[in-house]
Amino acid sequence: MTIYYDTGVLLKIYTEELESARVRALVTRTGEAIPFLSLHRSECASALHLKAFRKECSVQQANRALGDIDEDLRNGVLQLILPDWELVWKKTYELSQAYSAITGCRTLDTLHVAVALSSGFRHLATSNKRQRELGDRVGLRVFDPTRPE
Repeated sequence: MTIYYDTGVLLKIYTEELESARVRALVTRTGEAIPFLSLHRSECASALHLKAFRKECSVQQANRALGDIDEDLRNGVLQLILPDWELVWKKTYELSQAYSAITGCRTLDTLHVAVALSSGFRHLATSNKRQRELGDRVGLRVFDPTRPE
């Protein structure tokens, strides 16, 4: 596994959005299991139910997407990783101190970059502008899979 996906990109696999086809093509092309955290699960549940609240999907569709995530975990499409959370939070603090005033990154954006760094990932897939800038600044190979190459 060499690519760490932020939740915004990961969700495009399980929902129908404009960029979903591009993200799915990337996953197919790499042929690797997608790293998945308890953080992703919580963010996915919140984001999917927020879509239902906004009437962008039904509650049943949100729950179906969460069920698809659980199935992909069982089938190895998603691979649960268990980072050293103490190290991750330490790295998050350090990155916030060094870069938040420059990049405007919020805690969750910084947390994803800290997970990628602390877990040995070299690539970060994100469509978040601030997160891309932070990842670039700390040496990750950052790309936005929602944009044409």
